[in-house]
Amino acid sequence: MKGDTLLTDNSSKYKRIIEKMREKITSGRWVVDSVIPSERELAETYGVNRITVRKAIAHLKQRGYLHSEAKRGNYVSPQGSHDSQRLYSFSEDMKLRGGTSGQQILEFGLVPVSEFIRTNLQLPLSWSSILRIKRVRLSDTTPMGIQTSYLALTSDRGINQQELERAGSLYNLLEEKLDIRMMEAYESIGARLPSALEKQYLEIGNDEVVLTSSRVTYSSERIPVEYVEMVYPTSRFTYRMKVSRDTFDY
Repeated sequence: MKGDTLLTDNSSKYKRIIEKMREKITSGRWVVDSVIPSERELAETYGVNRITVRKAIAHLKQRGYLHSEAKRGNYVSPQGSHDSQRLYSFSEDMKLRGGTSGQQILEFGLVPVSEFIRTNLQLPLSWSSILRIKRVRLSDTTPMGIQTSYLALTSDRGINQQELERAGSLYNLLEEKLDIRMMEAYESIGARLPSALEKQYLEIGNDEVVLTSSRVTYSSERIPVEYVEMVYPTSRFTYRMKVSRDTFDY
């Protein structure tokens, strides 16, 4: 690739290659949905080793600039996928809010696949069961919400309850054990009165409204991995998001 400057500063190679690759994406020199040069080609272009290139690609994938397709390479993601609100796990969110995350696992096991779950996770008809995990999420000892997750994991690439209890964070466990990086999600938010069990687990009164959220979460390969339903007491949980004027279409 002509016009690229060879990287020579060992202390900043990683950051500089990220910036150069990101500039190619945002400027349109690397076209949306086109495959980027191979790790070998990028290493030769920038005068770095392939490990540095691989780390830079992983960084850009985690932030939505790139996505990969099995056995086909790394592709430029559509503009805007990296400008949306960052996807946080509950554990990350609690850390940002100054708390310590915890969990009480209520259910962990296979259940029949409903048509609703099949549609949301784009599952083939051959899938008859799916892993469901229901947890009360805690901030220190305070119940903050109830999460019910359905995970599209094949039988040869699964997790067990003991691993989740040790890891604490489902997203961290998926990444560390299965190399599944949760990248983006489509989420719907609402509100309603809680059920009797929800009041019990969340330790709230009869008159408190709960915030509800349903989300389909995609991996860095743009494959739907999780459908999750979440219930939070409005007195303990708020959503934060950035909205800029050019978000609106007048």
